[in-house]
Amino acid sequence: MNGHGPGADAAPLNRRDQGFTLSEAQESLFEQQESLAIVQELSASPDWIEVKAYGHMSEAAHDVSLTASTLRGDGKIALRPLKFFNKEKTQCIIVLHLGKKLCGHAGIVHGGMLATLLDEHLAYVSLPSLPNYTGFTANLSVDYRKPCKADQWVVIRGKLDRVEGRKAYANATVETLDQTLLTEASALYVSPRMAAEAAPKAEEMNA
Repeated sequence: MNGHGPGADAAPLNRRDQGFTLSEAQESLFEQQESLAIVQELSASPDWIEVKAYGHMSEAAHDVSLTASTLRGDGKIALRPLKFFNKEKTQCIIVLHLGKKLCGHAGIVHGGMLATLLDEHLAYVSLPSLPNYTGFTANLSVDYRKPCKADQWVVIRGKLDRVEGRKAYANATVETLDQTLLTEASALYVSPRMAAEAAPKAEEMNA
């Protein structure tokens, strides 16, 4: 995947502002979203900070993004995912609804869709620890544990494992609301040498 950073914005978010007028189906999903126990728990917790999903993207990048634009809409990713970071940006939780138009087999979300979401999610917890918040997927390993049924809410949890110079390792899972494991993945992200060379040295940051 292309390198990108989290672009966290701690200001209060207007979740209803999706960049377009909500359809009747999207309005219904929005009401469901706001009533989810995990959403209420994360929103109330001082340990988690909600940021705007895709908020780090420029308008031009957003318009050509697979998940932020192409796959958005009724029956697909109907609402912008809810995205929460811990304070260190080493853990991230995303809550989103996957619709009926994202299937491989009928009624089952396509495995490539899940791999794409996991790749993005793993980047969210890896790139903040790399030079200049920049990195690219060098390796992505995905294990499918159970079929992911379409038209349901899922929770994606990611955690940074370790950083070794220009390399960051992370793990992530896709779960149902009742924490049934559906898919899990691990990844290696590598920051380009030019980014590492341009990053400020520790003594410069502490000057």
